[in-house]
Amino acid sequence: MNPTRWSRQRPRAFVSVAAGSGLLCFLLMAAPSSAAAASAGITVSPNAAIVGASITVTGTGLPASTGLTLQWAASNATWVVGGTTTTPTPQVTGIKIGTFQRTLGTVQTNSTGSFTAKITVPADFGAQHFIQAFLANGTALAPKATFTLEPSFKISPTSGPAGTPLLVQASGLSDSLYSTSYHLYWDNQYVGYMTALSGTGSTNFTFYASGTPGTHYIAIYQGYPGPAYLNPQQGPPASETQSVFAPYIPYFTNFTITPENFTPQSSSTPASFNVSGPAGLGALASVAVLALSGAFFVSRQEPERRRAISTALAAGVVVLLIVFAGAGYAIGTMSSSSHTTTITSTSTVVSSASSSSSVSVPTVAFAPVATVDRPQITVPVNTATSGPRISVTPTIASVGDNITVNGQGFTPNAQLPLVWTTRQGSNLAGYTLVSKALRTVAAGSDGSFTITMKVPPDLGGIHYIAIGNLTQHSNGTLFIQRSATLSTTQGPRGTVIQVVMHGVGWDFNTNIVAVDYDNSYIGYACGFNSGGNVTVSIVASGAPGIHTIDVYPSVWWGPSNFASQGVVEYRYPILTPQDHPELMPSFHFTFLMTS
Repeated sequence: MNPTRWSRQRPRAFVSVAAGSGLLCFLLMAAPSSAAAASAGITVSPNAAIVGASITVTGTGLPASTGLTLQWAASNATWVVGGTTTTPTPQVTGIKIGTFQRTLGTVQTNSTGSFTAKITVPADFGAQHFIQAFLANGTALAPKATFTLEPSFKISPTSGPAGTPLLVQASGLSDSLYSTSYHLYWDNQYVGYMTALSGTGSTNFTFYASGTPGTHYIAIYQGYPGPAYLNPQQGPPASETQSVFAPYIPYFTNFTITPENFTPQSSSTPASFNVSGPAGLGALASVAVLALSGAFFVSRQEPERRRAISTALAAGVVVLLIVFAGAGYAIGTMSSSSHTTTITSTSTVVSSASSSSSVSVPTVAFAPVATVDRPQITVPVNTATSGPRISVTPTIASVGDNITVNGQGFTPNAQLPLVWTTRQGSNLAGYTLVSKALRTVAAGSDGSFTITMKVPPDLGGIHYIAIGNLTQHSNGTLFIQRSATLSTTQGPRGTVIQVVMHGVGWDFNTNIVAVDYDNSYIGYACGFNSGGNVTVSIVASGAPGIHTIDVYPSVWWGPSNFASQGVVEYRYPILTPQDHPELMPSFHFTFLMTS
């Protein structure tokens, strides 16, 4: 097989005798015994449906009064990852597909050789599947029915505040050229794509609502070679090539971002009393009228009474001035002209009021979100049980984490020069494994040692800790996994946000990350020239409130011929990290845009 081309190997089919528990529900109905003999045939109604739907399989002209097994032609698929003679760096070269027969259950024909059974469509890759009857000895009976398993999607919930996680559940995704990848859009902005090879057509992932309160629109399309094929209903029919899955109608739904709850916060500095507003003018007018009226009243009194009345009147004016001043202060504080932003720990609300006075913006309460979705990986470790050997605990860690290195079977009291292996080279010329001096350790009287060290900044992937000419089976094995942080989690519009990553890999499948801002793909970054260290700068934009930053795995490059380009969309975000060819993680962050 030419490793540069897309490999689609289909081994000889085999019969599976295991039926999935709870997969099928059969209702066998015998045809009238007086019916005329019918020509052999099997039909399915409807002949296209989604996983979980009920379909009816009908057989005629088959051996009378005979028990038969119904089987479904199924497949399994895996990524093919390997290098070529011209490009030794590992890369995706295609999909390997194997076919087999899945037993659906048994039926019993009546005296005329007919049966009818209701079946629940099993989970499988979306595509055409054949349903066929088999005798107890495994002999296949012709003919067979053709059924098309269609893709289906479910997104929940349907509403919530900005930052709400949305679970996407998909089934019936295919492994063929036009339908390996399905592309997600948010408000007509490209988010990324999903695949389901590892889940045999079924997958799920989470993305996050972003934007202002109101209705937001979600769309999912097929894609070849990406990002999305917008008119598949007018594409080539499946009959033209086995690599093309019959087109389907794109999936559309929507999500409503709701206004978030908040607790109004008082100003940190009170507003000054505002005499230019109606309340202030009314207070001054009232005091002036009172003062003039009092002066007129005093002027009409006897001289001996004027002094006492004047003193009481002045005291009353002072009291009124204090009362009106307090009222004006309160009114001026409540009618502050500042634009106040109040945000709870998980959501965003913007409220404002206007008047002619000013007040400072209160401190915002905000809890930034930082999560990672890591697929489970398996790290091959050394298998030596005797002789010089090294082990590392844990075997998976991030740059800066503490690890423990244990050695056994060495010369007692010897000075042992530890080395660290890494990769050097380029994606075009290929990489070579090199060793770098790490430190010298002293073995104990029993020939063992134990040290604790921090994972050095280096490329993601497998590294060995060795001494001398230890073989791969006796070296300590450490897998450096990706890590990511934000330089800042809140600030005004225009703030420069840096996504800082360590442990980005070295081959075509692990040397790249793809970045979304508010569910919109903005670009990619690579780490093969920086020893796995990647810094991406993003300028904060949009309205005040919660904004999302997501870092997804991707694939940098691979075969460029027609047959292979449908396998992977190069340099686009893969939303299903569990189906990345080398199981790279995704990261999610929130950023608070202040007023």
